Amino acid sequence: MALIKNALSSLLGEDSSWSWAEHLRQASFRGVPFGVMSGEGVFGRRVAVHEYPYRDQAWVEDLGRSTRRITIKGFLIQDSLVYDAPDVFTQRDNLIAACEERNTGTLIHPTLGELTVNITESGLRINENAENGRVFEFELVVIESGLKVFAITEAESTGLLTSKNWLKTATTTAAKYIALVKGEMRTITQTIETIKNTADFWVMMATKTVNEATNLSDSLGSIFGSDQYGRYQTGTLGGTVSGATGRKVMTDLSSDDNALIEKQLTAITIDREDIESQLNSVLLAKDPEQFCQSIQDVILKIMEMASSIERRMLLLSQLSQFEYPNHQEDSQSIRVTQLTVTYLSVVTAAAVATLSTQTLPSSSNEAANQQREVCAVIDNALTQVGDLAMDDVYQLVNEMRKAMVTQYIHKGSERGRLAQYSLPSTLSALHIANRLYQDASRSDELVMEVEPKHPAFMPNQFKALKK
Repeated sequence: MALIKNALSSLLGEDSSWSWAEHLRQASFRGVPFGVMSGEGVFGRRVAVHEYPYRDQAWVEDLGRSTRRITIKGFLIQDSLVYDAPDVFTQRDNLIAACEERNTGTLIHPTLGELTVNITESGLRINENAENGRVFEFELVVIESGLKVFAITEAESTGLLTSKNWLKTATTTAAKYIALVKGEMRTITQTIETIKNTADFWVMMATKTVNEATNLSDSLGSIFGSDQYGRYQTGTLGGTVSGATGRKVMTDLSSDDNALIEKQLTAITIDREDIESQLNSVLLAKDPEQFCQSIQDVILKIMEMASSIERRMLLLSQLSQFEYPNHQEDSQSIRVTQLTVTYLSVVTAAAVATLSTQTLPSSSNEAANQQREVCAVIDNALTQVGDLAMDDVYQLVNEMRKAMVTQYIHKGSERGRLAQYSLPSTLSALHIANRLYQDASRSDELVMEVEPKHPAFMPNQFKALKK
């Protein structure tokens, strides 16, 4: 029999010298030991089954790993030869106390080892009877638990709203655009002329909006913070605060204001000249490849220009809404113009989504408004891309849209932390901050969130942070 057993073990790939019993671990939960008779586990994937009319097969959407549920059938015994423990009544009471304790606990499973688990409702069932005497049988149902984290905690960590991903989107769109344009091309001269006619109106629009974005108030508004220079300033110098989150950003005030202003004006002048030079290169492009490269250079420069982030986003949002104003009769020209307008819309909309990560909304209302505005810009680009059946570009832009919505939820529009307040009379922001938070220094936070006409006369009803 031993020869047959060894031969069978060799055939099945098992080592006869390995004993599974020697590798079992002493079972326990929160340090309470017990014996195990049997156990079972439930494992698999979470899926959503989508069934459609007149389709024989369903589409199964994967939602990640399912929760691991483990059931142990064990026993508590008095005078055990396997583990050291007091009388069986005390063991039972200790196990009940361990299962009723809050939060997660450590389970030592005989074969799975150390696990961090939670006990389900009615997860411990103990069977006591006279026949078993000093042995209490029980069934324990646990769920493997993890840290309190979510699929996406910050949109920036996904890498979908970075300059690198914008470049990927722009490059993919350019490659698709060039391929489609060359497919419609009859003569290179006519095609380039059509592209230049379209680009000429876009360049004029860009020149006008860039001049607006580089004016004095917008240039300096992106430097000084609201804490020292007024609530309408969007910079960080001197400190700023968000009414939606209560987050404060403090910076050093030792710098010379005049030197900062001169430096900012010099930088914005240089940026304006560089953008005008790059816009001229767009009109000098000799083929679709040069045209796409010139457009990308212009947008990159706008994204990095020394103006407020809100003004840069507004500038690019306006450019993404560009429409060719002239009527065309030639079908080829209509097609090439449509492709060009779509390309311009996609790369500018993707740039808006990328810049949205740099915003610091001063209130939950401002965060919600920014989210809606950026969504409208991206949705316009998605509509144009969808009409041209550019599926790969559509998927890239749609992923950026999802990441943008998520990052606004986590950054500014944390509505779950806001509460509705109703006061019997009109009070000042200082009085209300001291009344709600016992901290008058948080009055700036209230002003940024509520946006009153004057901080001395706050409205009777408003929303602000709970604590």
